[in-house]
Amino acid sequence: MKMKLFLLILCLSFVGCKSSKQLSESSAKEKSARVVLKNFEKNQSDFKTVNGRMRASYKSEDQSQSISITYRIEKDKAIWMSAKLMGVLPLAKIYITPDRVQYYEKLEGTYFDGDFSLAENFLGIKVNFQNLQNLLIGNAMFELDKKAMLFDENDYVFTQMIENTLAYAAKINADNFKIKSQSLLNTKQESLEINYPRFQEVNGHNFPSVIELKAKKLDEHIQIDIEYKTLTFDEDLTFPFSIPNNYIEIKL
Repeated sequence: MKMKLFLLILCLSFVGCKSSKQLSESSAKEKSARVVLKNFEKNQSDFKTVNGRMRASYKSEDQSQSISITYRIEKDKAIWMSAKLMGVLPLAKIYITPDRVQYYEKLEGTYFDGDFSLAENFLGIKVNFQNLQNLLIGNAMFELDKKAMLFDENDYVFTQMIENTLAYAAKINADNFKIKSQSLLNTKQESLEINYPRFQEVNGHNFPSVIELKAKKLDEHIQIDIEYKTLTFDEDLTFPFSIPNNYIEIKL
C-alpha cells in the first residue's frame, strides 16, 4: 500500500500514442498550431494557490483502494497532500517542491526524503516539479511544439520525442481547446495515459473535475482515478510537514 500510494501521488509509471492524420500543408499546419496553442493557453487557470479535497481510487488486477486526500498547491512552488482512509484514518503525507520530494506513511512507519531521481531513473529522462504540477492542473506536462501538430477527428494532437527515449503526446479538444489526454511511452514499453473527461469552472478558473490515469509496467496494469471534490483559489496557505521520529527510511 505504501509504495502504491507513493506512486499514485507522484504518477511515476509513464500509454502509447495513437497515430493520427497529419495536416497536409506544413505552413498551414504551423499557422493553425499557433492559433490552437493560443486558445489552449487562454484556457489555462491562472492562480496563485488552490486547495480543497479530492478522491483518489487505485485499482490493479489484485487490489483496489479508495482514499480521501486534502491537497494544497502553491503554483510553481509546492504541492502538499494529506491522505486518509475512509476520510478519517490518517494514512500519509507528501510534500513536493521543485527540488525535493518528502513522504511518510503511518501504517508501517516509513518515509522517503529525496528528489526526482527515482522518476528520472524510471523514464530515462529528467522530470521535474513542473511536469507533475501540470498533470494535476490539466496543463501539458511538456512544452508543446507547434511544428509537431497532427489532426485526428475533433482533436489536435501534439507529438514529440523527449531526449530520444520518451514518446509524448498531448491531445487538445478542438471544440473547447481544453486538454483531452496526454500520454507517455518509454523505451521499456512502460507507459501512462492520462485522460481528462470533465472540466469545471470555479470563479473563472478552468480546472479538471476528473483525471483518469492508466499505467502499464511490464505485465502490471494499474488504473488511478482522481476526482476533485472542492476547489478554493488564492487563499494564503501553509504546508505543515514533519517526518515523525523513529520512522524507517524507504530505500528506492
